Amino acid sequence: MSRLWPMNLRPHELESERLVERLLSTLPGDLGTLRHLCAKVQDWDAILQSASKHGVLAVLYHYLTELQIALPPAVNSSLKRQLTLEWIRHLALRAAFDEAVETLRAAGVRAVALKGPLIGERLYATPFLRPSSDVDLLVAESDLDRAQNSLESLGYYGETGALARYYRENHHHIHLTRPQGPTLELHFRAATGFGVIVPSEEFVAHALLYHSPSGQAVWILTPEDEFFYLALHAARHLFSQLIWLYDLKLLLLRNPTLDRSAVWTKARAFSTTNALGLTLQALDHRLGVKVPRDHRFTPRHRLRQRIARTLLRVINSQPPSSRRETVGRILFRLLLCDRPLSSAWYFRHRLLRFVRRRAQRCFPKLTPKRWSA
Repeated sequence: MSRLWPMNLRPHELESERLVERLLSTLPGDLGTLRHLCAKVQDWDAILQSASKHGVLAVLYHYLTELQIALPPAVNSSLKRQLTLEWIRHLALRAAFDEAVETLRAAGVRAVALKGPLIGERLYATPFLRPSSDVDLLVAESDLDRAQNSLESLGYYGETGALARYYRENHHHIHLTRPQGPTLELHFRAATGFGVIVPSEEFVAHALLYHSPSGQAVWILTPEDEFFYLALHAARHLFSQLIWLYDLKLLLLRNPTLDRSAVWTKARAFSTTNALGLTLQALDHRLGVKVPRDHRFTPRHRLRQRIARTLLRVINSQPPSSRRETVGRILFRLLLCDRPLSSAWYFRHRLLRFVRRRAQRCFPKLTPKRWSA
């Protein structure tokens, strides 16, 4: 695997991460190579810690069990406890998902499943292999108020005041929470970031009905729309978890006739070719997945892509949530903007928000309350 994509710079952690990438590159079909690689592992604890960090612990353990790979007893015992807790969380998440979908259906709102428990059911060998921390549903922006009101009948509540206004004006989803339950992210745009806004209406209108084994009918994105959405999501989050790239790998395997030119056409239409192109590079370099591309569909700024990829090395060496990491994330997304105008708008937006929030904290009586968002 390429060394162009380090997610940390400590030699021991980097070695473990690279091996996790190689293990994932064999899955789900090449179990012979997986067995060969496992025979060389000396520190299973480090490997599984790295897998846990990247959200692929359950995936690896599933195939290790299938191959009857023996793990150290202490590691195996700890792993079983951890995965049992993940299984319990999965059941709670799926119950919340089902409840929300049925409530929105009764209200006449078409809700499209994004990521979450349903992607595990559709793409993975066993649903709980794909961990999720919240429920993600996409609705048309015109249905947002009706959807939120319906979900509030289940005990959910969202942000209020300046923060709620900011999310609606500048973000792609709102957060809904309720006591003792998972967060629900109600998406009303397909994506934001890289200086563009991708509306949800087209994605919702073209959604397909998926019938789960339990008999429930749920709207899902078309394969092309789902690949586009997942690719932008991975890029927006700086490819910080391998599970997002593995989702894309499985989606391609399950949809061998996926229309790649349609994905690239959509990326060009929404000025996100740099973000999509970098995601394809990450798939290739980190998981060995080569996605053939038509020569007509190439990123608009390859130099920016190379700089953004190099910037990842710097960002991931910074303390999490530090000011330097935050600035690095902003610069990364700025570099992936397709158009100069988008770059200028994104930079202005982030700078203005920073100045306003700082001014509101320092001079709360002299500045509008909405600047705190």
